[in-house]
Amino acid sequence: MLSRVADHLYWMSRYLERAEHTARVLDVFLNRALETAPGAADGRLVRLLRGLDIQPIPEHLDVQEMLQRLTFDSSYSGSIVFNLTGARENARHIREQISSEMWMEINQLYLEVRHTDRALGWLNEPHPFYVGVKDGAHLFQGITDATMNHNQGWHFIQIGRYVERLINLVNFLNAQLPRHFSESPESDQPVERYFDLVALLKSFSAFEAFCKVYNPDMQPERIAEFLLFNAEFPRSARFCVDTLFSSLNSLADATMRHKNLKVNRVAGRLQSILSFDEVEDVLSTGFSAYLTGMKQQAYQIHDALFDTYISYPIEAALTN
Repeated sequence: MLSRVADHLYWMSRYLERAEHTARVLDVFLNRALETAPGAADGRLVRLLRGLDIQPIPEHLDVQEMLQRLTFDSSYSGSIVFNLTGARENARHIREQISSEMWMEINQLYLEVRHTDRALGWLNEPHPFYVGVKDGAHLFQGITDATMNHNQGWHFIQIGRYVERLINLVNFLNAQLPRHFSESPESDQPVERYFDLVALLKSFSAFEAFCKVYNPDMQPERIAEFLLFNAEFPRSARFCVDTLFSSLNSLADATMRHKNLKVNRVAGRLQSILSFDEVEDVLSTGFSAYLTGMKQQAYQIHDALFDTYISYPIEAALTN
């Protein structure tokens, strides 16, 4: 496979996953805002921006203005429109490599979002808009799995999706969860604390899955354990890395490369950590420090993937 094609497939998948993630957390944020006093919105907005890795955070925050920017500003790298544009543009460059159904779905989603009336279609009813973005991304992923050969290109799409999902998870957990470890369950705002933790789970579509494993008694330690180490939930760190590692091994086989590549070693090391660590290990290390280390390894996987398959020097290609 041409490195140019691999690059477009990888970034198409990452941009789409980022747009879907942003739509989901903004939808949860707005629903949570309906249940709280207006004065609490600024603190939650700051944590939201940190969770989306928005830097720098503006000094003067206007909730509606920031939500519009995160949704529609095509010049803003964190916005839904920006990321959907990036996903569609990458797909356009490789239309011969993806199915016609994939192109039709991503093009339709892009056009629907770009033609949304901000004054009427979004401002009055933002929930259906964000659900539409999420549903469109999920439909594209399902169409991809159902209509595309599960070859090298499909594996680059998988890797892009789960690298982005892992980074999004780590950023959001690091911004939202640490403050709850220092709070007592008998704090002066137990109801607020409970619904904040519920909103955190819903930000990853994890509330129902979490309740099936534990129960609705929200404890930050259990939430951390579930979102980091559960091997069966598709948005957990463990699931992301397991899927990444599997696709990297399949790529090594398909390209007749040894599986001891740097990218496979980094992913395998992270998989081993997530397979054997427990939540007590995370808390003893320091929750933020643990997540920061995981994020650094995710970026190492990204860099090593490009060095191996996409932006390698010509000398490396001639020796393989």
